[in-house]
Amino acid sequence: MQSTRGWSTELEGLRGFASLWVVLGHICILVHSSIPILSMPKIGVDLFILLSGYLMAKNYIERQQKEPWASGATIKKFWTRRFFRIAPLYYFLLIIAMIYGPWFGEMRDVIAQFYPSTATETSRYSDQSFINIISHISFTFGFLPTYGFNTVLPDWSIGLEMQFYMLFPFIMLLTLRFGYIPTLLMIMLLCTIGRFALSSYYDAFSMPSLILIKLHMFIAGMFLAEAVRKKQLSYVLLALIAPLVSAIMNIRMGKIELVFEAAMIIGMAMVLWQYKSDAKMEKLMKLPRAILTNRISTWLGDVSYSVYLLHLLIVIPVIAILLRDHHLDAISAPLRVAVVSGICLPLTYGLASLLYRYVEKPGIQLGKRILAPRPAPTGTVS
Repeated sequence: MQSTRGWSTELEGLRGFASLWVVLGHICILVHSSIPILSMPKIGVDLFILLSGYLMAKNYIERQQKEPWASGATIKKFWTRRFFRIAPLYYFLLIIAMIYGPWFGEMRDVIAQFYPSTATETSRYSDQSFINIISHISFTFGFLPTYGFNTVLPDWSIGLEMQFYMLFPFIMLLTLRFGYIPTLLMIMLLCTIGRFALSSYYDAFSMPSLILIKLHMFIAGMFLAEAVRKKQLSYVLLALIAPLVSAIMNIRMGKIELVFEAAMIIGMAMVLWQYKSDAKMEKLMKLPRAILTNRISTWLGDVSYSVYLLHLLIVIPVIAILLRDHHLDAISAPLRVAVVSGICLPLTYGLASLLYRYVEKPGIQLGKRILAPRPAPTGTVS
């Protein structure tokens, strides 16, 4: 099989800018500043979803010779890797979110007093019930409308990601049986049918934490992985079915979001495609690739998961304190964004760097040690 190794750096840069987009988007929303595109963080989350689908398919295919898909050991390894990639940092911040949830709820109420249009149900921050805790520890909260968006963390998408990881090995097994394209298209179709067959269930989620609502975007990333691997534009066209599915499902998706879903799919394909050295597109993509692969962009990618999970724990109290004690509301909306960003970005990225080094990376290494082959016992010599 052809390999697409060597393109991870661009993906790191994309992940880094996606997390920055989410942080700035939430700042815009919370200070009541509508900046076109920037103030729509859910588009940044969709970029994360595309990247996840791409990377899972790319890596699974590249490991197929060493880790056969039909092997139970392969599935176990995949789940173990993904759990230890996600869970250690998540559990660490979940403890903070649960213990101090009532205080974060108070801070969120302060923001709502100044900007009522930004109000949310802050009681979800203070829910320290047994079922809320257990559903989050077990990552089952994404299936439950009441608990799918029920902490101060933006963890609805983490539950979504874990649901995708759970399904992914079985999706790949189905591609062996029925073919890559038919399998993925059929799954998209089933998710779309589910929108109408289970409409009340789909609509009950305040955020799309249920995998059936977003699986088509993961699949778009999987199509992109195959497009780049095989250098076939037809797979890019298949990926572009995903925005159409989003439009049909019509779950809190505006026209701009749909346009950006399509634009992100095309943009990812353009950046990740392997062109001939003398091709015009190779020259055209030189600048975007240089931006995505410089040291700052790759660092943003390294800490992106920590930044994503952490940022609301900083942004919400900083904005509340500035509004309550320092008259943040007295200045213009763009200046509010600038002031809050100037305070929150250094704090968020500084703390995220520490979390990446001391929590996230050790968690990944723990997963690797668990999967490492154990040395065979040496026999005793009589």
